[in-house]
Amino acid sequence: MTTLVELQARVRALLCRESSPPPLPTTARGELDVFGPPSTGQRFLPFLPSHHQHALSLAARFMELANARPGEAGLAAVLDEAERQAQQGDPEWARYALRVFLAHHPEGRGLSVPPLSERAPHLVLPSPYKEPPGPRKAAAGTPSAESWLSYFREDAGLNDALDTWRVLYPAGGAPDPAEPQRRVRPPRRGELFWYTYQQLLARYDTERLAFGMPRTVPLEDYASPINEGYDPRLPGFAPRPPGVSPRDLPGYGIADHATRRDRLCIAASSGLLWHEDKPLLIESLEQLADTAESNPGSVDGEAWMEPLSPYGSLHHLGHVLLSQLLPLSKTGGLPGVLASPATAARDPLFFRWHRHVDDILDAWQSTHQPPHDLSDGPQVLMRKWLGDGLVPAHQSPDIIVCLEQDIPGATSPGFDGQRWAEALFGGDHWTSPPPAFRESTHTLRTRMVQEPVRLPDGREALKPRLDHDTFHYVLRVENQLPREQRVTVRIYVAADVFAEDRRMWLELDQFDHTLRPSEQAVIFRPARQSSLVKERGWPANLLLPRGRDEGMLFRFMVMLTDAEQEQEFGYPLNRPLPPGQRPVDLLALPNVTTRNIWIQHFKE
Repeated sequence: MTTLVELQARVRALLCRESSPPPLPTTARGELDVFGPPSTGQRFLPFLPSHHQHALSLAARFMELANARPGEAGLAAVLDEAERQAQQGDPEWARYALRVFLAHHPEGRGLSVPPLSERAPHLVLPSPYKEPPGPRKAAAGTPSAESWLSYFREDAGLNDALDTWRVLYPAGGAPDPAEPQRRVRPPRRGELFWYTYQQLLARYDTERLAFGMPRTVPLEDYASPINEGYDPRLPGFAPRPPGVSPRDLPGYGIADHATRRDRLCIAASSGLLWHEDKPLLIESLEQLADTAESNPGSVDGEAWMEPLSPYGSLHHLGHVLLSQLLPLSKTGGLPGVLASPATAARDPLFFRWHRHVDDILDAWQSTHQPPHDLSDGPQVLMRKWLGDGLVPAHQSPDIIVCLEQDIPGATSPGFDGQRWAEALFGGDHWTSPPPAFRESTHTLRTRMVQEPVRLPDGREALKPRLDHDTFHYVLRVENQLPREQRVTVRIYVAADVFAEDRRMWLELDQFDHTLRPSEQAVIFRPARQSSLVKERGWPANLLLPRGRDEGMLFRFMVMLTDAEQEQEFGYPLNRPLPPGQRPVDLLALPNVTTRNIWIQHFKE
């Protein structure tokens, strides 16, 4: 009988096997065929809706096999079929379908998927990198400046997370394990699509700030040349030369894409989407995000996969168009890296494209979403300052940050961080400010390390990877009620110069905590337990922004909300604030506090 260990070895062998991609689907004239029927004999293009749906049908077939023979026998049958399919053309069809099966079927969840650096080490190799000189300032689009950000864009964990997101949340919906021909989309998936990329853009622009570079310019003009180029130097992908404009594909031109852009912009401005000849009021971000992506939640309904439907597939086909800037005859038949979720973020153009999509969605949010009612927060207190007189800005004594290396015994297996924090920062020390404790710090540290990438032939390549010194939060909260309160603790950070822009706050963590009646609570929270990492797949090494060599000023914000109330992603800064108010005005609430923190980048 086949064991789980043997099945896991088969999964690993299939997902990590070297292969060369077959040709792209082309027309008789050798151009990319956007409208042709999908075939596993052609190269898999996940952003083509027809390809995506075909791969999901294969995942449904795997689920049917597993349902027919439960347990290890069913899993063996799935792998038999996956291996057979992988031999019939581009194995990426079968690999994607297998990963969807493993993520969504109860039997499949017992097997794990190797990380991208092991599945396809050739896709995480670094492109040429230039160390930033001092002072770090250059115009956006200059090759030397854009290469300074390659450590972020080409991070193996980041690209793995974006690739895996498309497995966990397929645009077309994952097959239902109980009824595989039916597709299931999780609630609020469109909202999560927006928030995932909004946060990614905020983080990328924060990294750019560290080098004195301007924020990402949205790619909203489809006809103009794209000044910056990008050469990934990856097998299976073509370089993108500078100065090239997007071009028409057979049956779908730049004018067609611009028409769908304009319709979405009008919808964001007017608050109305149209289905046939009927206006539909946009009542949630979900509707607009589903339509812009697009997926079965699109206002186009069953026509969501059709490029020329009224709203088309702005996001997906944008990836396709931007991966085909040159005729295939000039690229050796290869697309650019934007063709694949596993490589798209390597190219600076990915961020310009997503900034454009995000701007459309934010236009609706800023115009039509009312501010949150923040009056129903829990009755808790996080202090802004200790003492009388003028209150200095962003110096809360209740946000304490400690480097692990400064905590005695913190690396010991039996270390009890909660007990340690309560003894040091609570009780008689409740009114002591953070500088009174030598274990606290006002500076967090990042550094660049060399990450080895092991290639199939046994060689190792080194690539730069951003990382940070291990740190922990200690939060002090007073329950102002004589009864228990269950709260959600939300931790955000923003560069000081971006702190008045609600779109530039980065989520660091979110967790629930129960406060005892009238308790002066001390909460110990290791940063490595971040929900962003543990639950959403963000790479732990990129939790903190890089900062600068001389130090860069950031602002932590902690907000406590009622854990019994489900909130939107990014609450409360996902919506505009009341007229005349800025993010700093949230400090008028007793359940919100802020503290300045420096992030310094150390060179080794």
